[in-house]
Amino acid sequence: MTIRSCRLLTLAALMAAGCASSGDVVELTPKGPSAEDLYLSRSYAINGRAPTFAEKRFWEAEVEERVYAYLKQHPELEQTSRYSDFRIWWKVTAGSTPREVLVLLEEPAEQTIDTARMAVLAEGQWSELQAKAREAWVYPPEWILYFDDTSVVAVVHRVSNGAPRH
Repeated sequence: MTIRSCRLLTLAALMAAGCASSGDVVELTPKGPSAEDLYLSRSYAINGRAPTFAEKRFWEAEVEERVYAYLKQHPELEQTSRYSDFRIWWKVTAGSTPREVLVLLEEPAEQTIDTARMAVLAEGQWSELQAKAREAWVYPPEWILYFDDTSVVAVVHRVSNGAPRH
């Protein structure tokens, strides 16, 4: 390899590293996290590893029980477009009520009604959200759910610059 080739290769590597470290992107998404997404994130954060097969089966049984109990109390959900996301995919979507979010994702790491804090969390998306958002729930490492008075009105996802986007 020639000196010129080495320099070009080094320059390309430095440019790639610079692009990869330029920060996160905050974007609005049509659907929020699934219960499984957050369970896996929590497992890595707490244990530094994925859950074992037994741990995951135990967790799945708990979520399934909460979902079925909620559906038994709220059969009207079956008539909505959110039903399959809630029942089958365990995923939060626009229109999900706070109770539905808690059934799927459990308690958030942070809840806020402070508009300044919500604006910081939403970054460039805030101009679109500020008229309708009354509260934000944060689910680390990357999800923020915005609520009006009754349901989720927007989902913001923080995506690492190198990660695939929704």
